[in-house]
Amino acid sequence: MSKDLERFSSTLAYIENHLFEAISLKQLAKQALLSEYTFHRFFTYLTGYSFSNYLRYRRLSEAVELLRKGIPIDEISERCGYANRSAFNRAFSKFHGIAPSQAKDIEAAVNFFPPIRLDIQINGGKMLNYHIEQLPSFTIVGKMAAYQLEDDLFRNTGKHWESFFMDQELRTFAESDATRKSFFGLRRAPYFAVANPAKPQSGYLNYFTGFVLNLKTSSSYLTLEIPKQTYAVFVSDPYDYRKTENVSNAYYQLQQQIFNTWLPQTEYQKIDGPELETYLTLGNSACLEIWLPIKK
Repeated sequence: MSKDLERFSSTLAYIENHLFEAISLKQLAKQALLSEYTFHRFFTYLTGYSFSNYLRYRRLSEAVELLRKGIPIDEISERCGYANRSAFNRAFSKFHGIAPSQAKDIEAAVNFFPPIRLDIQINGGKMLNYHIEQLPSFTIVGKMAAYQLEDDLFRNTGKHWESFFMDQELRTFAESDATRKSFFGLRRAPYFAVANPAKPQSGYLNYFTGFVLNLKTSSSYLTLEIPKQTYAVFVSDPYDYRKTENVSNAYYQLQQQIFNTWLPQTEYQKIDGPELETYLTLGNSACLEIWLPIKK
C-alpha cells in the first residue's frame, strides 16, 4: 500500500473518532499530506461517496442512537452540522423515511450506514495503459473557472467545456499561428484541460480549458505558465466522443483505475501540480489521456 493510501486510510478512522465535531475536507487533506483536489478524488473513487455525503450519511445514521439516549433534537441538529432544527428534520426524514420524533421508538425501522473500512485487494483483469513522460515548461491560454469539490463537479466542468466551445472568438484565435497545435504529439486535439494551473481557494478546483501558446505571443485571454514536470500519462479505452455520456464514463473509469489500482500498487506517488487532460483522436472515436504529476 502506498504512503498516500496509508495516510488516506487513517483519515477514515479520524472521521469516526470525531464524527460529531467540526471536520473539513481541508483539514483531512492536510493530515493526509495531499492537496484537497487529490484527497477529494481518493475519497470519491475509493469509497464511492464524496466526503460531504459520507460525513452526512454517517452522522444521520448515528443520530438515531443519540435520539434514543434522550439527547434533545436541537442539540443533535447542531452536532450534525445543520443550521437549524427544520433543516435537520428534513435531512433525517429523507434519510430514514421517518421523522426524528418517531425514530426515538426502539421498535421504529431506521436505516444504518456503516463506517467504511478501506480494504485494497489485488485483483486481476483490466489492463491500464500508461507511460512516464517529462514535459518542458509551457504557456497555456484560454478560460478558467473555480468549481466546488462536490458531487456535481464533473457536471460543472462539462458545462465549462460547453461554454468554451461556444466562444467563437477564442476558437478563431486558437486556429491562428498564435497556438502550438501538436504540442502533445500527433493526433492530439489542440485543446485540452488543466486542473489547478493556479492555486485554488480551499474547497475548490480551478479548471482551465485552452491551448498551448506559442513563444513570444501575447493574448487578451488568460495566460498561465505550466512548470517543467514528470507525468504518468494514462490512456482510456476508445469511445465515441459524439455522445457526451461516453466522455463522462471514460473519465470516471480511468480515474477509478488510477486511484483504485495504479497508485495503491506502484512505487509512484502523486504530487501537487497542474494535472492535464488531453484527447487522442481516432476518426469517430477518441481516447482520454490523464497526465498525473508524480514522483517515485
